[in-house]
Amino acid sequence: MPILSLQQVTFRYLEGLSLCQNKGTEIWPEQFSMNCFPRLKILTVEEYKDILVVIPSFMIRRLRSLEKLNLRRCSSVKEVFQIEGLDKENQARSQLVCLNHLSLFDLPKLTHIWKENSEPGPTLQSLETLEVWNCKSLINLVPSSVSFQNLDTLHVSSCGKLTSLISPSVAKTLVALQTLIISESHMMEEVVSNRGDLEEATNDEIVFCKLKLMSLTDLQNLTSFSSGGYIFSFPSLKLMEVKGCPKMKFFSPSPVTTPKLERVLLDHNDWYWKDDLNTTIQTMSARPQCVLM
Repeated sequence: MPILSLQQVTFRYLEGLSLCQNKGTEIWPEQFSMNCFPRLKILTVEEYKDILVVIPSFMIRRLRSLEKLNLRRCSSVKEVFQIEGLDKENQARSQLVCLNHLSLFDLPKLTHIWKENSEPGPTLQSLETLEVWNCKSLINLVPSSVSFQNLDTLHVSSCGKLTSLISPSVAKTLVALQTLIISESHMMEEVVSNRGDLEEATNDEIVFCKLKLMSLTDLQNLTSFSSGGYIFSFPSLKLMEVKGCPKMKFFSPSPVTTPKLERVLLDHNDWYWKDDLNTTIQTMSARPQCVLM
């Protein structure tokens, strides 16, 4: 019989934890006390072979100080955060209010960061960096209820099943975004999804207040930034790269405002600009020598 039960164990001063190369073992026993990791700030999970969920519902409250989460090469993971099973009281308390960096790398079976349902998921109000690489089964980046009010950097690459990146409601919260990089996601058709309500979207403005860099590369099915009727404004955009997007015929069907953008990068030394961003994309797509490849 052990001297201490798991309910009595507390890692009071632990701030960083790295879990690597395991198989057939769950990460978190349910018997952990509520205060088992009061100061844990950085968590890395790497090469865990058989886990389906990284942070189950009962652990979210126990990781309330978590600031940085790195997941790498976990071949079976389907979901990062599990919110099913939480009652309303616990959901209100189960907020990752300190999480500012989320990095997901090489998770071939990941379909959702968390599943959208009738109940709210984790609050990611402090998230500043979201990096998602080589998650080939990901079908939804985040639910439409998410607010990314402090997100500074969004980098998504090699996510082959994403047909769009974010919903219009999420796009409206990206008031702090400065860097947007999307690459090698071959099923992506648009960045901001068109919900089908074109009449409602008409004259509805979405402003990316602080976005300075946008890179769209190797997106074979991308037809536009958004096919909806939203008016987009990029008052701080100075650098834009569009390469390997052969189906992109226009940026948006509605007006686009980019007062600081003077040219678009096609490759390492080929810049192009004509009148405005929409005209530039349309002209490039029509000219054989300027195919977006």
